[in-house]
Amino acid sequence: MDRTTMLEAVLFVADAPVSYEVLAKMLGAGRDEISSIASDLAERLALRSSPLEVIDSGEGVFLVLKEEYADLVYPVMRPEISRAVLRTLSVIAYRQPILQSDLVEVRGSGAYAHVEELVKRDLVARHRSGRSYVLQTTPEFSRYFKTADLVGGQGRLETD
Repeated sequence: MDRTTMLEAVLFVADAPVSYEVLAKMLGAGRDEISSIASDLAERLALRSSPLEVIDSGEGVFLVLKEEYADLVYPVMRPEISRAVLRTLSVIAYRQPILQSDLVEVRGSGAYAHVEELVKRDLVARHRSGRSYVLQTTPEFSRYFKTADLVGGQGRLETD
């Protein structure tokens, strides 16, 4: 197996960008070689008119579906996060920072379980505030939903 094919296999199964350091260890390559291997993979995908493309951030690499294929694959995609949890997350994102007690008033008692899932996924951070928690989205939220350029500065939970 050549390193470019190995990189494609790794990125295909990864659900997040893979750092240069991790890729260097996995592929038996130097950290400085990873960008070149990622470029080779991008060229191979382009030559075969693949619906996938390589994104190299300079710190990590990931494989994504090209935008023009999104509508095509949407009907067969299994949602990673349930609609109820997404609704809870949308309330948090819109009203952040928000007290968990206020969130429960809006979304009902099921929000407690939703918050647990969102915290485990690192999409929401919580910080104790009196008898409740303050909830706010995290940098992972911005990465996951590709909103980093839209939320600018949000995602940090202020702690005194």
